[in-house]
Amino acid sequence: MKKGAANNKGRYFGLLVAIIVIVFVGIFAWWQTSSNAPVLDLAKDYKVTILRDEDELIQGLSGTKTLTTNHVMLFDFGSEDKWSIWMKDMYFAIDIIWLDSGGKVVHMVRNALPSSYIDDQNAKIFRPSQNARYVIEAVSGTIEGTGIKNGDFVNLPSGAN
Repeated sequence: MKKGAANNKGRYFGLLVAIIVIVFVGIFAWWQTSSNAPVLDLAKDYKVTILRDEDELIQGLSGTKTLTTNHVMLFDFGSEDKWSIWMKDMYFAIDIIWLDSGGKVVHMVRNALPSSYIDDQNAKIFRPSQNARYVIEAVSGTIEGTGIKNGDFVNLPSGAN
């Protein structure tokens, strides 16, 4: 075998290894970014009412007659805990989504019904299984319609942090 042919084989082998490494790094980088991509983009796709004040957080959607499909309430409790929600004075069913400080979904309730609240002593309390900082209240069907699930990320609007 000629010396030049052997050098070319070595170069081609090195080039092939480099291409394989670049492809695997690219696939890994794509996988990492796509796994953190928001499924629910509050900043872009929804009208968001942010609640922070204690009276606002207690009131929530209570007494509200309707909520459009592109409008959500975002409760910012300021710190992580197992924040509870009930359906006192509600007129329509809602989906409830709890998020940690980074916007990751940690718990969800689909189709919470107004009938789950009878009175202060006989009310179903919706509580997450993990600590959360934020709670989203949206019209029933939002969870199903977006396909969001535990572990997914929500893009919060500016001013939510």
